[in-house]
Amino acid sequence: MSEEIAGAAEGFERSATWLHSELRALAAAVAPGVEPAAEERIQERRTTRGAMGRQFTVTLTLAGASCAAASAADAMAAAGWCVVETGEGLGGPSVKARRDGLEVGLFSRPSGGPVIWGKAPTVWFHDRWIRPPRAATPQTLAPGDRLCRMCDGWGTCGACEGLGFVDGSRCGECGLGMDCSFCGGSGRERPDG
Repeated sequence: MSEEIAGAAEGFERSATWLHSELRALAAAVAPGVEPAAEERIQERRTTRGAMGRQFTVTLTLAGASCAAASAADAMAAAGWCVVETGEGLGGPSVKARRDGLEVGLFSRPSGGPVIWGKAPTVWFHDRWIRPPRAATPQTLAPGDRLCRMCDGWGTCGACEGLGFVDGSRCGECGLGMDCSFCGGSGRERPDG
């Protein structure tokens, strides 16, 4: 696996903290005196080549409050957000804004009041998967052994290259086992089977 990208953990924490405080400020501007109920979520992200990251999202429910999309859009613009979309959602007015790679918005639920949400960009902790070194090479084989015919000495699953995922889904060949199913990860086999 690759080394962690320098500063990624701190960057993730900084963006999550900043987004949370920005949403609380928007909630106070849109519905003064209403204490929002917060729900935070950290979602793991993976690319097909094994880059690994996390994305932070938060929703603030303003139960019992009423709010117009226009006042929410004004509050977002006053806080430096670029309002990109206003309209009608299923529960009523909605608004969406962007700033510095983050997105925030407001929508109304038919019951339960307005919801302010925010989403930070994915912070990548590992830029790509680096396949582990070969488990066996012709120089490291014991007399009578040969390289595994399935993994050619790598010792890892041939479908996912030891990552455990293919195209963002669990590997169908190793099922997150990550080792070659034929040699069990040794990269070698005995000629007699």
